[in-house]
Amino acid sequence: MKRLGYLGPSLVVLVTLALVMTFGPGAARQIAYAGSQAKIQTIRDGLDNNATVAELSNSFKLVAEVVEPSVVHIAIFTKSVPHAELRERMPWFFGPRGPFPMDPEDESMTPETPEQENPDQGMDRYNVPRERGNGSGWVYDTDGHVVTNNHVVDKADKIVVRFHDGTEKQATVVGRDTKTDIAVLKVEGEVFHPAKVSTDPVGQGEIVFSFGSPFGNDFSMSQGIVSATGRQLGLLERQGYENFIQTDAAINPGNSGGPLTNLRGEVIGMNTAIATRTGSFAGIGFAIPADMIARVVPQLIENGKVTRGYLGIFIKDLDPKMAQTLSYDGKGVLVTQPIEGGPAAKGGMQEADIITKVQGQAVANAEQLRETVAAMPPGTEVELDVFRKGKQTTVKVTLEELPDQVAMGGSDAESPSSGMANQSQQILGRVGVRVTTFTPQMAEQLGVDHEQAVVVLGVREGSAAAEAGLLRGMLITGVMDTAVSTPAEFAKALDEASAQSPYVRLRVELKGQVQLLLLEVPKE
Repeated sequence: MKRLGYLGPSLVVLVTLALVMTFGPGAARQIAYAGSQAKIQTIRDGLDNNATVAELSNSFKLVAEVVEPSVVHIAIFTKSVPHAELRERMPWFFGPRGPFPMDPEDESMTPETPEQENPDQGMDRYNVPRERGNGSGWVYDTDGHVVTNNHVVDKADKIVVRFHDGTEKQATVVGRDTKTDIAVLKVEGEVFHPAKVSTDPVGQGEIVFSFGSPFGNDFSMSQGIVSATGRQLGLLERQGYENFIQTDAAINPGNSGGPLTNLRGEVIGMNTAIATRTGSFAGIGFAIPADMIARVVPQLIENGKVTRGYLGIFIKDLDPKMAQTLSYDGKGVLVTQPIEGGPAAKGGMQEADIITKVQGQAVANAEQLRETVAAMPPGTEVELDVFRKGKQTTVKVTLEELPDQVAMGGSDAESPSSGMANQSQQILGRVGVRVTTFTPQMAEQLGVDHEQAVVVLGVREGSAAAEAGLLRGMLITGVMDTAVSTPAEFAKALDEASAQSPYVRLRVELKGQVQLLLLEVPKE
């Protein structure tokens, strides 16, 4: 039997050759075609009878049926504004609807004389709002609250919400939170179909569905997976809170504010941004996670704004090389400066502290710490595990309310250079930085308090100093734990510290903010 098995393929070849020689190539093709058709039919029969395939397809349909009644199309109406200004107001996914009445870049529409410039200045408030764009959203509760992105409705003069059954209602803004790009609208009515929100952890590879109105195509649905979680993109700048879900479910202009759901039809996120070079979907989309939405939306509904806890420190991710200069081995967040008079300063936090835990929970990076603290109400006493100067300690801080903006203050500095010894010039030349003593006269000119420091006059492009982040106008007050006030002291401290390790910690100040930078001193 084993021998016949080996002969099987040879017999097929011999039989085929015999048929070709007897009946010609046409007969062989007919036989091959019949074989292919038989195989295709067998596969079709298998798919028709495959309960798993049918169940998967049906589950996708059920997701659409359960989610669509909660999805809304949002039409945005604004009064006449310049094209460029409108683009600035409504970035990312805001899908334009039709041409603007005039293009300010069109020279034929530009006034030719001063008398003709802005003849109707200040009269825009009397204009009739026109539809300028569209976005998406979803019903949050039976009271008629609708959740969307803040950038969809920002500065809109009129908002119209269209439901899945075609009903249109004018909406008002209940509250907006620029720090998370979340907004809540309110429409009047009696019957609403709210979405179900899941705050369960979202995992990479999970099947997801994106809903919304891409390019104005109402109530569309696309499917993909969770590509990654915990993405920070810098879209909301320094004051924002970002923890995006990354997905390859198709998201396009007009999808912004629509729900991202799981296989059970539960909202796990809200479509917010895309990474693209064309303005259209390129396989990478981002959604605000549902747990962040769940923290923000109730506050917007109740108070119209979000109140967050405030620690009052400048922080940064802890680089392993920076940790080495602090004799620390592990994860945590580096405190670069407690803000004077802030909660952390009152609680005893110090510069160069490493925060490892908040209320017993480990923190691995600065964004995680910011989110953890912001989620706590003002007045909460938090216990911080801190590594300080080689020892573990505990610091208790009573949180205050996060202000709208953290004042930075300060100004760039400029002054003539001073002479330096050859040894100083040599090491500073390797590093690629020019400095001089920060004098009381400089401080007076800049309107800041004088302190012992050297001021950076210039940084060589491509140098170690440039790589470390040193900038002209920065004040350097310390090297490792040594204070410096003259170029010679600075050079000597650099030389001594780099003899122990190539990685040297600098304490610098710019515009009133203290930073800790890591400088890798090049070898001779």
